[in-house]
Amino acid sequence: MDMGITRVEKNIFSQNTDEIASELVQSLSNSDNSILLFKVLAFAVKNNAEFVRNLDESIFEDADIFREKYVTLLKHALSQAVDVPTGITDSGIPSIEAVRSYTPKELSVFFGVSITTIFNWIDQGRFMGIQRAGSNKHNLIPDNTTYVYGSGKRTTIKEIVTMWQKEEAEHQSTIGVSDLDYHTGQIALYEDKYKGEFERTLGTKLNLTPEEETDAQVWKHHLGRQRLGFKDTEK
Repeated sequence: MDMGITRVEKNIFSQNTDEIASELVQSLSNSDNSILLFKVLAFAVKNNAEFVRNLDESIFEDADIFREKYVTLLKHALSQAVDVPTGITDSGIPSIEAVRSYTPKELSVFFGVSITTIFNWIDQGRFMGIQRAGSNKHNLIPDNTTYVYGSGKRTTIKEIVTMWQKEEAEHQSTIGVSDLDYHTGQIALYEDKYKGEFERTLGTKLNLTPEEETDAQVWKHHLGRQRLGFKDTEK
C-alpha cells in the first residue's frame, strides 16, 4: 500500500500541533524519550539545518521553551512530509509559516538599540532559548523566538519586526516631510499621550506596563533620531 498523508490528516495535524507537542513534552512516561525523539526528528527532517543550528541543550530545561521548539519542529516536519512549501497553505488550513532568522545587528535596528545591548539581552536570557555563539557574528535568532520585556511581558521577534516595518511604512508615506520633522511629530504624539516630555513621564517611572515599556522604547528611538537630525542641521 502506498501510504501518504491525506488532506484531512494534514488539517487535523496542523490544528492539533500545540496539543501534540504538549503531549510529547509532558505525557511520556520517560522524559528522556521525549528529548531523544525531538533530537532524532530535528536531525532527520530535511531542510532543517538553520533550525538545528540555533538549538542547544538548555531548551530541555524549560518545559515551555521545549514545547515551543517542538511546535516549530512538528510544523516544519509536516510541511516536508506533504511537500508543501513553507508559508504556502490551502484554503481553510492553518498556516505553516517560514521561520526567518536575524543577526544581532539586524535586531538592533528593529529594537532601536545598540548591538551591545542585544548581546547583553542574550546573556540575560531575554531571548528565550538563545545563547551567545562562540563567535558573536554567528548568532542567528529565529523570528519565532520569544522576547521577554523587563516587565515580564512576552512577545516574538516576528511581532517586533512587524511593528518596526509598520512604523517604517508610515514613515515612507509621509512624502515631503523631512526625517527631523517626522521624528519630531512622533515625539509630539507621545508627549500628548502621556501629558509631558519623556524625562518627566515614562523616563522617571520605575514600573512600566507592557504598553508603556513598548512606547518608551519607540519614544527613545525617536528622541535619538531627533537629536541626530538637529546635529545634521547645525553642520
